[in-house]
Amino acid sequence: MAYRLPSSEKTIQLLWLCFFISNLLDLADAADNPPYQACSNNSANSQFQNNLEIILSYLRSNASVSKLYSTSTGNDHDRIYAQYMCLNYETNDNCKKCIAAALEVIMQLCPEDKEAIVWEETCQLRYSNQSFLGHLDVSGNMALDNKEDLENPAQFILVVNETLNDLAKQVAFNASTNMYATRKVAFTNTDPVLCALMQCSTDLSPDDCNTCLRIAMANISSCCSASRGGRVLSRSCYLRYELYAWYEGANETSESPPVPGKSNRRTIWIIIILTVAAALLVVGILGSLIYCHAMRNGRKKWERQNTRIDRNCRGIDNVKKYSDIEHMGFA
Repeated sequence: MAYRLPSSEKTIQLLWLCFFISNLLDLADAADNPPYQACSNNSANSQFQNNLEIILSYLRSNASVSKLYSTSTGNDHDRIYAQYMCLNYETNDNCKKCIAAALEVIMQLCPEDKEAIVWEETCQLRYSNQSFLGHLDVSGNMALDNKEDLENPAQFILVVNETLNDLAKQVAFNASTNMYATRKVAFTNTDPVLCALMQCSTDLSPDDCNTCLRIAMANISSCCSASRGGRVLSRSCYLRYELYAWYEGANETSESPPVPGKSNRRTIWIIIILTVAAALLVVGILGSLIYCHAMRNGRKKWERQNTRIDRNCRGIDNVKKYSDIEHMGFA
């Protein structure tokens, strides 16, 4: 006869099973959500650690007044360089909160490391014992996708590529953007709009910014082409797009380029409308001329008829007068 567990033991086992599954789900969710980090695993000496605490305090104090800040401190082998960057749509207050969270995380996840970077949802923070300020760095780029695929990704890929290509040019070479720009593009008549954002660290040159964004686009193409969204976390730039309004102000911005395939149809319709309008204008002018000509001819004909009637009436009057004279003479 098989041994049966008491109901209380079954309950405990079920609870442990639920707890285990819940932990697995939490771990999976944590892997897909910030913070993300990259640590060097090279231990630093005590003086470096002291300098690190000093420089991180600099970052914390400046996060409330600036969305990008770079600094360095220390001497020779103990010198340390640091930088943070918030996404430009964030307020200074939200930037400060994001950097505060990143500071805690980087000390927990990368303790005593000579080099580390942490990406939060709307900011990133890094430090190193090597000077990186003003230098392009795409090592260890991290590409992440939305996980939700599209049924027909071919047209979406064209829209994404065209949008990101135009946006990269704007961010890198339009000085007025301060190396940051967003764009909304209508994908189809039924789907939500594509919301894209690109940003470079402003200590880069325009060419380096462009290179960083182009490499990020290549990263996206290799990992996320069939997904509804994707992002690239890089040390020198940031790229993200989604099929929903994910950044602040996405409901109000911005100028959208034509979607591939739609621009040609729009141009054709404009040509058709202008052609029809021009044809109607010509017909209207010709109709007016014909009408005026007909009215003029009708008036002339009416005048000739009236003249003829008037002459006939005069002839009749003359004959009558002559007849009256004859009668008077014979009388």
